[in-house]
Parts: sequence; structure tokens; C-alpha cells
Amino acid sequence: MAGTGVKSRQSNMELLRVVAMLMIITLHYLDKGNVLPEFAEMSTANHYIAWLLESFCYVAVNIYVLISGYFLTTSKFTFKKLVVLWGQILFYSWAIGGIFLLTGMAEEGATSLYELIFVALPVTAGHYWFATIYVLLFAVSPFLNAAIEKMNKQQHRVCIVVLVTIFSLWNTILPMTIPLADGEGMDIAWFVCLYVIAAYLRKYPEDRKRKGYLYVLGYVLCSALVFGAGLALLWVNSVTGKLGGYATNWYAYNSLPVLLGSVCLFVAFTKMEIKGGGVSKVINTLAGATFGVYLIHEHRNLRYLWQQWLGVEQNATQPWMILHLIGSVLLVFVVCAIVELVRKWLFSLITERKWFCKIFERFAKIESKMNGDA
Repeated sequence: MAGTGVKSRQSNMELLRVVAMLMIITLHYLDKGNVLPEFAEMSTANHYIAWLLESFCYVAVNIYVLISGYFLTTSKFTFKKLVVLWGQILFYSWAIGGIFLLTGMAEEGATSLYELIFVALPVTAGHYWFATIYVLLFAVSPFLNAAIEKMNKQQHRVCIVVLVTIFSLWNTILPMTIPLADGEGMDIAWFVCLYVIAAYLRKYPEDRKRKGYLYVLGYVLCSALVFGAGLALLWVNSVTGKLGGYATNWYAYNSLPVLLGSVCLFVAFTKMEIKGGGVSKVINTLAGATFGVYLIHEHRNLRYLWQQWLGVEQNATQPWMILHLIGSVLLVFVVCAIVELVRKWLFSLITERKWFCKIFERFAKIESKMNGDA
């Protein structure tokens, strides 16, 4: 979700970044707004629609990592980027947490040592799980790039097969066994796997020459398969009394159909051409605010609250549920994006000053060694 730091931004990929963030907000609307019942307890049309939407939006996190990997593989690591990224996370964790404490809106127990640590040290404490793992991925990216650069095409393919087998295929096919490693895709190992896949897509564009609509179709089929497999397992469970507990097993970032759907949608957008400087400027501006949108609406004090403010649960049973979802998602995105754009402008008053840049000049030699330039 964080910016990649590239100077020439590809508006098609920036549009994908915006679409993925809208998917993320949709997931949080459905899950944290109590719209999703237990999968086996679906009984109304809205229940089925909600779980179907969930399956189509589950690719969002993978897409963000793929976008990051796609650009980070050709960019240089700098401590300035890391500090600015860390500062952005700290700002929202402290600012929103402070507002809630000062206004008395914080829930009981918000001043406990446990909660204060999460707010004060958001990256190391895991306040935002994605942000924590992304910072780790960014920190190790120069070493991953060095390894990827040394690989030939065959080695790169084999590396992907091994990683996908360990971190995706195993748990997708044999969920009843103890997987070698499975945080359902919310761990650094899975992010590294996605990074290596993104690097391959960037390095070997000749392997993605099929028509764009075929990749869109692949995304649709994979997403529908996640939902359909769950229904099939429920039917098997109704007949045999077994396997019902695995109905939502493929609703995981590292499940194979979600991975394939993510890659298909990602490749489809790489083939898109966006014409018009005005349109591109709007898209790029909104895309640059997406990480801030995530940090705001997923703050510990807000992640279950904005759904209450918007009356999500009350509208979940109504015929207009979809309209309410669309309006709520767009409202959350726009409001948070405006706040983030203001924050970026304020931060630029510091980060773009010569004295700030000079602070990091002393780390140039270390950065060169990490990037393999020395």
C-alpha cells in the first residue's frame, strides 16, 4: 500500500492500487460490520451476496504486495524512504490515538500498558499487521533484489514453484494437516513469495502476452471458485457430516485460487492503457493516498467504529444493502484520502527540505552496499 518511490508513475498500476484499496475497505465493511454470518449459516440473499463479494475482494492484499514488488525490484533502498514510511505510520497511530484519549472517546482499558504500547510502537508492536510486514519487506528488498538478479529464468521459475508449494499449495490441498508455514498470508514469508512472483512478471514480460480479457476472466473464475468450493464443502458436509469446517479454508490470502486470481487481475491491469493527462493526474493523486486511507480506517480506535457510525449492521438485512455498501466504501475512501493528502503536504514541508535530505547523506555508503552498487 505504501508508495514505491518511483518517479514515473504508471497510471494503470496506480488505478489498480485504488481499486485494491476499495476492496480492502469492502472486506472491513463486511467482516467488521457484522455483515457476514458464519458460512454454514447463510440463509438470505444478502448473506450469499456478502460472501460472494468477500471472495472477489480477497485478492486485494496480494495485489498491493505484487505492485510493491513490481516496482521495488527496480528501485533502490534508502533510509530516507524507510524513515518517511515509518513516520507516516507513527503519525496516524499517535494522532488518532491521542485524539481519542483527549476527547474521552477511547474505550475502557485504552490507557493500559498493553494498549499504549500498540499505539506508541505501531510497527514493532503490530498495530497494523500489513504495515509491520511491509516495513520488513522493504528492509530486506535490496537483498531479495540481489538474489533475483543472479537467477536465470529457469531458476526463477523453480524458486516460485518451491515457494508456492510450501506457502500456498500445501494448505490449499491438505488443510487437515499441519502446514510447513501458514499465517494465512499475513506473514513475511508470504510477502516474500509474492515479491518473487512480481519480480518475475516484471523481468519476463514475454510470459504475459495473452489478451487482457483472458486474465480478467481468470480472476473472475478463481474468485467464484473460492465461494463455490465453500458451497460444495457444505453440501458434502450435509451428506457425510464431514469437511464442513473447511468451507472457508480458501478464504485466505495464501490459498492457491486467491493467489492465481490476484496474479490474473494484476497482469490484466499491466495491459491497460490510460490516456489523458488529467485523468492520470487524478488517479495518481488518489493512489498516492491509499496507504494513508488504510492507516486511518484501520486504526485500533476506528477499525470497528466507523461501521457503527455508518449503520452497517442495521442496513445489512435491507434490500438496499449493496447501495449502502458502495456509498459507505466510497465515503470512507474519500474522507480518508483527503486527510492523507493534507498530511502529505504538511510532511513535505519537512521531508523535501535540504537539511532533512542531508541527514541521510551519511548513510550513502551503507545504502550502496545494500543495493549492490559498491
